[in-house]
Amino acid sequence: MASCKRYINAGLLGVMAWGSAGAQTVDELRTRFPGDYAVILDYRSDTRLFLEDGAPKAETKITEKLMILDDRANGEFNKYAVYHGDFTSIDHLLAYTDQPDGHRLKVTEIKTEDAGDQDVFYDDVKRSVFDFPSLTKGAIAYVSYTETAKELHLFSPFYFMRYIPVVHASYSVTFPSDMEVLYDIKNDSAGMIRVDKDLKGREHGFTFSADQVRPGKSFADAPTPAWYEPHVLVRLGAYQDDQGRRVPFLENLKDLYAWDYGFLNRMDSLSDAHLHALADSLSAGLSTPEAKAAAIYHWVQHHIRYVAFENGLEGFVPRPASLVADRRFGDCKDMASLLTSLLRMAGLEAYFTWIGTRDIPYDHTDLPEPLCDNHMISTFKTGDRWIFLDGTDPNCIFGYPSAFIQGKQALVALSPTEYKTLRVPVIRADSSQVTDSTFIAWTGTGIHGSSSVYYHGYYGSDVCDHLLFKDTSDARDYVKYRMGKGSNKFILNDYSIRYLDEERKLVNIRAAFDIPDYGKTVGQELYINLNLEKFFTGSSIIDTALRKVPTSHEYEAVIDQFTVFDVPKGYELSYLPKDFTYSDPNLDFSIRYTRSEGKVICRQTRSDKTLLMQAGDFPRWNGAVKQILNHYKEQLVFVKKNGQ
Repeated sequence: MASCKRYINAGLLGVMAWGSAGAQTVDELRTRFPGDYAVILDYRSDTRLFLEDGAPKAETKITEKLMILDDRANGEFNKYAVYHGDFTSIDHLLAYTDQPDGHRLKVTEIKTEDAGDQDVFYDDVKRSVFDFPSLTKGAIAYVSYTETAKELHLFSPFYFMRYIPVVHASYSVTFPSDMEVLYDIKNDSAGMIRVDKDLKGREHGFTFSADQVRPGKSFADAPTPAWYEPHVLVRLGAYQDDQGRRVPFLENLKDLYAWDYGFLNRMDSLSDAHLHALADSLSAGLSTPEAKAAAIYHWVQHHIRYVAFENGLEGFVPRPASLVADRRFGDCKDMASLLTSLLRMAGLEAYFTWIGTRDIPYDHTDLPEPLCDNHMISTFKTGDRWIFLDGTDPNCIFGYPSAFIQGKQALVALSPTEYKTLRVPVIRADSSQVTDSTFIAWTGTGIHGSSSVYYHGYYGSDVCDHLLFKDTSDARDYVKYRMGKGSNKFILNDYSIRYLDEERKLVNIRAAFDIPDYGKTVGQELYINLNLEKFFTGSSIIDTALRKVPTSHEYEAVIDQFTVFDVPKGYELSYLPKDFTYSDPNLDFSIRYTRSEGKVICRQTRSDKTLLMQAGDFPRWNGAVKQILNHYKEQLVFVKKNGQ
């Protein structure tokens, strides 16, 4: 589920730089960075804050100097893009390649085009793209440009890590002495970032620098780099206007809230007669606030299509609820506008709420910047209970927050001057469960079986999301993906999908299947492994020497799987594996075997109990996985009865 972007993307707009890294030869750099085809010699961002027409502005000179260490880099680093948008403009873009023989080849063709975010219907972000010529061994690619920020509330963070090693990186901010500039350094427990302060005279400044910065390795199951990469966030706390008066800017949460709420002032959401009629019809006959709120929420989920807009202030200003209802589409702010209006018209307490998805690690109370938010929802209050309603998630269960805002701090707009911060709950693992009952029998050449699997909670929402727009062929592929087990020879036969509770997202999928060549006979013995679906493999073991960043789960969940095996006629059980149980703060896991008349039952249960597992937990995780893998090897052994 895409969310609304409400800040300048640092990965796009905080690009690179040239400075004085000192003369270093290709051979010296190849020795220092073996295996790398190129390095960034210098990566610099020099920002100047100033007042213009009474308003604070920023101008940044961004430069980069990249050296090629191997001819194989030619073609890999030639393409370059500079991103900009409605809140930033670029000027004086200069790029060239200095060849080893001293010749300079200037970039003469620069094309500006739409950046084209696939999750956004309309995005104002542009990119200026070009190719560096002749990037052979020893060549140096140089780029510089000036970026003007038109809205300092949306100042980008500065990241020191790049896609290749950085020999030297620096980020400087200069400002008049009557400006109050604040900064935060994140994820730098090792002290990689040096800070130099110049607080004398009429111009003050901070310089943040680091040397020998190696790129971090990316992992598909990791949170965003903001959670673990060293970076600096600078913000303007206050400034003096032309009359010498102190003007608060982003000094504290009160300032952030005043800026945020300014986008709501133009809203007139309670005077539309058609919306009143809609709210009345949706809540008619319902007696409790929860029932009324749930009916309104479900209507918005099912009748308003999510379409993201990123066009200047359109990325911040909710559209009127009546317009959203008429159009039948909108982005997160528009859905929050419609939800909040309909709930209030039904006589319920509802509030606009700013929030960041779990891509963002910051809290408003720690970092009072718009960077904390990239999403907007509506919050409904009933008694002492606060319920977070995200209209962009068409299959979110009423009472559950959307999975991607769990644990986040929400900023709730109570009035033009009053706000409240709330912590979104993390839904317990046992509230999102898969219960799988699988029945199998030995055919002599493999197994034949059937499964009945119930999905509820976030698992049920996921199934509904994946099946929402699928045709019969696509649905069959999805069912095979969900139900497949045993081996890659799994054959899906007939299946059915039942939606048992639309509001609670309880879904049942039933399927018959065959798995040829599963099981093994040796003489008078039959070997069967009842762990048809292995939740862990060798790839589940984390390379702790390579990986230092956390793992992330979309939600906490439980999988409870029962595999019932019919004892083949003429055989008797001669070996039953021992039970296994494991528990730690991140994971509960067990395999248990029981014997019933003519049957053997294996119950495998996995419970993921945290959304984020830190690197310090990896050794314990690896130990657990190794134990589980050993138990996965255990097989039932049956022997033919005498005379059979």
